Amino acid sequence: MSTSTSAVSGRLPAVVLACAGASEGDLNVVRSLGEQGLPVIVVAEYADPPSRYSRHCTTFVQVPDFASHPQALLATLAELAGQHGQPLPVFASADPDLAALSHLHAALRPHVRWTMADPALVLTLMDKRAFSDLAVRAGLPVPRTFTPGTLDEIERIAPTLTYPAIVKPSLPTSWKHPQLPRAIRSAKAIVLETSAELLQVCRTLAPFGLALILQEYVPGDDDAHYDVHAFVDHGGTTRATFCGRKWRIQPPHVGSGCYVESLHEPQLEAQVAEMLERLGYRGIANLNFKRHAVTGEFKLLEINPRVSQWTILTTRAGINLPWLAYCDACGIASPDLPPRRSGLWYVSGKNDFRAMRGYAREGLWTWAGYLRSLLKRPLVCQVLSWRDPGPALQLTFHWIAEKMRLRSPT
Repeated sequence: MSTSTSAVSGRLPAVVLACAGASEGDLNVVRSLGEQGLPVIVVAEYADPPSRYSRHCTTFVQVPDFASHPQALLATLAELAGQHGQPLPVFASADPDLAALSHLHAALRPHVRWTMADPALVLTLMDKRAFSDLAVRAGLPVPRTFTPGTLDEIERIAPTLTYPAIVKPSLPTSWKHPQLPRAIRSAKAIVLETSAELLQVCRTLAPFGLALILQEYVPGDDDAHYDVHAFVDHGGTTRATFCGRKWRIQPPHVGSGCYVESLHEPQLEAQVAEMLERLGYRGIANLNFKRHAVTGEFKLLEINPRVSQWTILTTRAGINLPWLAYCDACGIASPDLPPRRSGLWYVSGKNDFRAMRGYAREGLWTWAGYLRSLLKRPLVCQVLSWRDPGPALQLTFHWIAEKMRLRSPT
């Protein structure tokens, strides 16, 4: 455990979790909290997350592989609470640490101020099969969805689907078996053009378990994807909502937003507040929608019970969700938010460049259009920040060192 010499504010520290292999969502939370004058403790699975090098990180703790060994995470959070004499607010920034916290909820209660939704609801939303059932019961506007358990069921369903169709893992880890093809292991979803393609994918998955859902495809280009971020306090009041439109996603067509515009969609945001109230939701939520190209209806694709990877855009637009959650967890009066800003642009440089290569191959974006898009202002970068240069410098040095290692003679 290492502590920086930075002065702290006297406020209760916040703990931000950083799991290996996730995006820099933890860095977004660290910056959102640190800019409010809070001391931030980063607890990470690996030694050098970019968030460790943020000027807002006052303490760093490494707990290797805590997502798979949550008892080690429990011990660390209990130790931190003991050091500060009271439970600390803890923030998950990706699915693995969110799942670990939810499974540990009962044991964590003496040590943690809960900033998330009810653990049972969190686990339901993370399991796409369980979410599908919940969405139907709650009357949420989801595409037609199937949760087959056998190949026989899939063979019966396949001819009835409208194509293209989508197949998704029921859990984020469902398709991570090392013997599966890499294209499947790394996919958040697969777009299938025919029933033959669907059956081929499902037959590949079958030996490792058919942990999947089938969903009818919502027609529309990638810029039809919208996210609404929201925070609901412990009393059930929706304190803030924010909407972002994705113009590029990685991987293209089935990935996460890497070039996003902040905007105001009052009807959709009001609809989200009503949905969350219907579910009895509390905490930060990130709802993914796609606008139907024919009907104009917003179809709900999933609810993530955590921050998104581009929460920093939400914060820069004036909707600091981690700060609202911190105040709620610590019993601080809900702060007044500054005037909300639309027309900001967010980019995740590396992911956006990778996405652009795919779009260029398909003829959907030109490189000239891509470069022009990066000139839009104000531009919010995932990592690069002149106010907090440490994470970008660390990633640059790591990239240079890796290139030198690969080029050195063996």
